[in-house]
Amino acid sequence: MKRIIIALIAVVATINVSAQELRWGVAGGLNFANERAKAAGVKLSSDSYIGFQVGAKAEMDFSSYLTDGFFLEGSLLYNLKGGSYSGSHTNLGYLQLPVNLGYRYPVSNSVSLLGALGPYAALGILGKDVNKEGGVKVKSDVFGHSYQRFDFGLNYKLGVEMWDQWQFYLGFEHSLLNLSKTKIEGSSSRTRVTNFYIGTAYMF
Repeated sequence: MKRIIIALIAVVATINVSAQELRWGVAGGLNFANERAKAAGVKLSSDSYIGFQVGAKAEMDFSSYLTDGFFLEGSLLYNLKGGSYSGSHTNLGYLQLPVNLGYRYPVSNSVSLLGALGPYAALGILGKDVNKEGGVKVKSDVFGHSYQRFDFGLNYKLGVEMWDQWQFYLGFEHSLLNLSKTKIEGSSSRTRVTNFYIGTAYMF
């Protein structure tokens, strides 16, 4: 996992070799996440958990490497995901690094359609189980205990860019790793997080 994160950081770092084709921006969005688990042969799915993502992004024109319209983008985000259950919920806060290959298709002088996909690596930095017991909220740490701290997955998004600055998009991401460290009846349980998000970015 450490090698994967180092490789993704190296990809983002290569953006600096072509400053003329580089632009920076800020990004944020609203998450609608779910936990999907399987334990002792039983499949479980949480209700939607509403979180958020916020951070910075860099984008490099990739037209000279492929063809007109292609770009490479990397972001560094704080991404709050999790799952909601009856009487409890799980907060999973990650420092997340997605790296996407995208394509921009202009439909007018001021509007372009966008599409992008790629992998992400994430480090859990704030994770809590929150349960209500007798009307009192009881919180417990999850990263390093019941959840793995590292996550790796794929993300996809479609959107629109206006005036070469504002971007609005819909996205979906899902983990590829088993996040659970819990064992039930001698067998390992499996937990993955999926997240549908609505996002925006402003590019300078």
